[in-house]
Amino acid sequence: MFSNKYSGFFAVCPLLMLGCRTHDATDVRGALAGAAQALETGDGAQLFPYIDERARFALASTVKSRSEARQVIEAEYPPSERAAALAALGDAADVTSPAELFARRCAADCMHTLAGQVGAPVTQTPEGDELRITTSRGTTLHMFAGQDGRYGIVWNTAACMAERAQASRDFRQIRENAAVYRKRRALSGQ
Repeated sequence: MFSNKYSGFFAVCPLLMLGCRTHDATDVRGALAGAAQALETGDGAQLFPYIDERARFALASTVKSRSEARQVIEAEYPPSERAAALAALGDAADVTSPAELFARRCAADCMHTLAGQVGAPVTQTPEGDELRITTSRGTTLHMFAGQDGRYGIVWNTAACMAERAQASRDFRQIRENAAVYRKRRALSGQ
């Protein structure tokens, strides 16, 4: 028999779990349900796990490259060069996670557009690596099954991947610049 001390916990626990419900994105229906829940709350960070793995990974890599670049610039660049170099990094250097970057970039208008598209899947048609989903709303979405087997809504994937490549190139250049600045300081005795 449970004591009164624990019976309240067991009564409330299922209610708490409903509020923290995650959806199984290993099938299209679950991924769309998770996306719908996030869109209903207007929470971009909550929507992030339900976008295409390629875009998620590209955003993560971009945030990492920009954060590391910011650290190098702040530590190694001459004060007169820092502000411009930091500004050139863009908004990806000002966030702590890829979900936060996604939430910034998929703000109210983006969330509204996606909310108008997401619905229960009616048909699924393979198109290359993606699935074309016709929803109960009469809209069409593309989804991608990642290597982890989770489906995600295709969202600016090509642009995210291009930005990741640019951030990586920029970071290499920033490290090279920092090496030059270190040599100059060593030569001038500073």
